[in-house]
Amino acid sequence: MIDIHSHILPNIDDGSASAEQSLQQLKQAEELGVSKIYLTSHYFRGHYQYTRGEYDEKLNNLREQAQTAGLQIEIESGFEVFIQPGIQEDIQEHSLTMGDSRYVLIESELNGLPTDFYANVYPLLRAGYKPILAHAERYVSIMHKPSKARDLVDKNVYIQSNAGAFLGFYGEKVRQTAWTLLENGWTHFLASDDHVKGEYGALVEASKLIGKRIDDHTADLLTRDHPARISNGEAIKYSYVIVKRPRNHRKKSIMRRLFG
Repeated sequence: MIDIHSHILPNIDDGSASAEQSLQQLKQAEELGVSKIYLTSHYFRGHYQYTRGEYDEKLNNLREQAQTAGLQIEIESGFEVFIQPGIQEDIQEHSLTMGDSRYVLIESELNGLPTDFYANVYPLLRAGYKPILAHAERYVSIMHKPSKARDLVDKNVYIQSNAGAFLGFYGEKVRQTAWTLLENGWTHFLASDDHVKGEYGALVEASKLIGKRIDDHTADLLTRDHPARISNGEAIKYSYVIVKRPRNHRKKSIMRRLFG
């Protein structure tokens, strides 16, 4: 598996507080079958703001310590960028992408995506970046109306859901929203969003649950195939599921899932 969202890089945001904690978390992830992990530290002007050089120094130090500890997990650079006016300049200047790709993990206000959200995302698309909205199921506006996620996908924004959401870690409403997004084909990635506050494992548990409730192919798309395409610089389909419902909406909906 590949985890595209984590806060395991130490002493840079609200994630890991030490290299020792980071190494222990990486060790657990490797033992559970994670082969690559993106260390997507928060980047938020005025809050979590740093130079690319400062980030790379911490990343290289952790890579060296992981190698010394005998870990085989591949550690990749990444950022969780808070979307706000002019953020494209920071992304370009500091290369705030997932590894060397054009994919960018983004976030916004959890109490509801602001009215200018897409206006600030659109310049990224025009510049050739591929934005991925982090933990979409946790935004109040999407919880109130999950089809807003479909609107974003239609505008070429990918969706990432947190593993813990499917396990009820953020409450019942978030859990229901996560399943709604996934069952409609509006989720492209499953990731841990691990902040080193407990044991690593939610990603594996949620993947197994998705495999059982939907199918293993869907679980693999979210944790293996789609994340691997980021690393390889390949395109990912925005729409990969067709949901067909009967004309009589009084009856229980029947879904046929067709994958490309």
